[in-house]
Amino acid sequence: MKNYQILLIEDDLPLAELTKEFLVDYDFIVTIAETGEQAVKFINQHDYDLIICDVNLPDIQGFDLIESLNLPYLLPVIFLTALSDIDSQITGLEAGACDYIVKPVEPELLLARVKAHLRHSSPVASGDVVQVGELHLDNVNKKAKFQDSPINLTNQEFDVLWFFTSVGDNVVSREQIFTQLIGREYDGSDRAADLRVSRFRKKMQQLGCEKLTVDSIRNQGYVFNFWAHLRETK
Repeated sequence: MKNYQILLIEDDLPLAELTKEFLVDYDFIVTIAETGEQAVKFINQHDYDLIICDVNLPDIQGFDLIESLNLPYLLPVIFLTALSDIDSQITGLEAGACDYIVKPVEPELLLARVKAHLRHSSPVASGDVVQVGELHLDNVNKKAKFQDSPINLTNQEFDVLWFFTSVGDNVVSREQIFTQLIGREYDGSDRAADLRVSRFRKKMQQLGCEKLTVDSIRNQGYVFNFWAHLRETK
């Protein structure tokens, strides 16, 4: 069974330690960040399966922090805060959170919410098989289906699709693609990432899978079209 990684962003250290101790008893691996700056550092260094975030942090509002982060589209974020007014709850959910829990909360209830969101909200956390809408990906066998039809992809093309699915509707920089797909740092002139994305885009067009193509964003990078399509179907 997987030991899920949780990032707990909370400046009340005694409370954070108690929450961590409780979750660790259920085999979660919990990292505590006391500030937004520290949270950004941890997120850039590690992959997490779920984030629990306070709102009133010493250096930034939790709402602003989550909105500013380049998080995978389906990574669950839970705001855990003393702010109980409706406006704050709406702001939190609109910032990208999947849940908003008002302090104080019974540990057992927090645990149940965490388990529920890991179970239902994050295909990244579920391992090597992802099902999002009409898109099904099997990372073990490098197999893909869209609208119940197999997509004939090379392993390299599959890796591009898997990568863009995991990062969601965030704009992905050339540097990120180099690190994750090419396997080296971007030197400022290498066009390997552009070439790989271009080949993937042409393959999707040839297969009639325009909803799975990748768009270029001038001076920023690339964005996966699938998430816009997914929102349109809701």
